[in-house]
Amino acid sequence: MNNNPVKYLRPIFVNKNIIGESEVWEPLSGGRSNKIWRIGNKVCKLYDQNRSSELFPNDPVNEQNILNALKGTSLAPELIYFNKFEIGPVLVYKFVDGPVFKKPTKTIAQSLSKLHSISSENIILKTRNSSSKNLLQQCKKLLTGYGSDELNLPNDPNINDSEVKSIIHGDPVSGNIINSGNHAVLIDWQCCAIGDPSEDIACALSPAMHHLYGEGTLDLSTRRNFIKFYGNKEIVQRYHLLGHLYHARIAAYCLWRVRHGDQDYEAAFCKEKNFLDTIY
Repeated sequence: MNNNPVKYLRPIFVNKNIIGESEVWEPLSGGRSNKIWRIGNKVCKLYDQNRSSELFPNDPVNEQNILNALKGTSLAPELIYFNKFEIGPVLVYKFVDGPVFKKPTKTIAQSLSKLHSISSENIILKTRNSSSKNLLQQCKKLLTGYGSDELNLPNDPNINDSEVKSIIHGDPVSGNIINSGNHAVLIDWQCCAIGDPSEDIACALSPAMHHLYGEGTLDLSTRRNFIKFYGNKEIVQRYHLLGHLYHARIAAYCLWRVRHGDQDYEAAFCKEKNFLDTIY
């Protein structure tokens, strides 16, 4: 990335009347993959496309497409501008006022359920396969170089890919969701896809992801309430069928991140593994 992206982008944005020349670029924390600034009532995201993985792709085009598709739903911020520059893809959206959530809540569950009920017809996004065979293959790929003593994988239960496909956020951790008062607004859509909605439940209820992006303990009562208020019994049942594999994949991903130098994922791995050992 350019050492001074603000110096590069400011004159472009001013010339296009996206921002005022005197507006302050305030760096925002929270994201681990991209550079993000608040500029008045807007947010600018500069993507680092070296920060991508199969499980959490950092795809700017997908994010642009989904923000356009979800305009007016209250589930996502309003897209203002998108372009690709020498320093990387850049997206600007309207700032959503409010704090991020601390835990997976009733409001988040209901917003995810609303998202998953929206027709994905004519929405151009990458698709994901959630068959048990594919999930196991992803686990094994992430665990390359590790022994079975690090993480025991279950036998393949031979569950086919879901016949019910919907828009999925892909990374609906509490820190990616703004509490705007009456509803939850999901941000950071760079991992979205057309896929199995039960994947979003698994990510939202992942002890590892909660450790990294939430606060406090992700206890059994919080998990039960989330599932209760999500409401769609068929999707919840699919989550229960594939839960062992979903959470094993997140644990394997944490080990993969540790191997690539992100040491804070070691504690996250321990959280996910402890959950696997307790529940499964």
